[in-house]
Amino acid sequence: MLSNSRAVHVEFGHCDPSGIVFNPNYFVWFDFSVHALLARAGLTLKSMIAEFGIDGIPLVDNKAQFKAPSRWDDDLIIETRVTALHRSAFELQHTVHNGGVIAVECSETRVWTVFDHEQGRIRSKPLPPRIIELFSTEAEL
Repeated sequence: MLSNSRAVHVEFGHCDPSGIVFNPNYFVWFDFSVHALLARAGLTLKSMIAEFGIDGIPLVDNKAQFKAPSRWDDDLIIETRVTALHRSAFELQHTVHNGGVIAVECSETRVWTVFDHEQGRIRSKPLPPRIIELFSTEAEL
């Protein structure tokens, strides 16, 4: 399955008063990591909206385990990979490495959505074959 790795340097503003990364920042980094993963496949959210007429790929579920703290001036590596494909959803795994330690693991589910003008709301739509092919591609980290 498609995977990507990116570096994040922990800045002072990422941390709480005790100097440990304030946990909501991980979720911002995970969202950026999803966009970096898309870029690895030659995609952007903007291009997917234009090409497939989607509304987006909203996050509908996530679970994080905070295993070790990360602190100001640490250099992190966030590995993101597609772990499962469903009819209209896909699952991702984010693993944050801090030195030789896994600091955070997070799984998330995103849904391929379109805006239904008749119902006035977004709804799921099956993943296009091209997306399934791109997300199924083996990629080295």
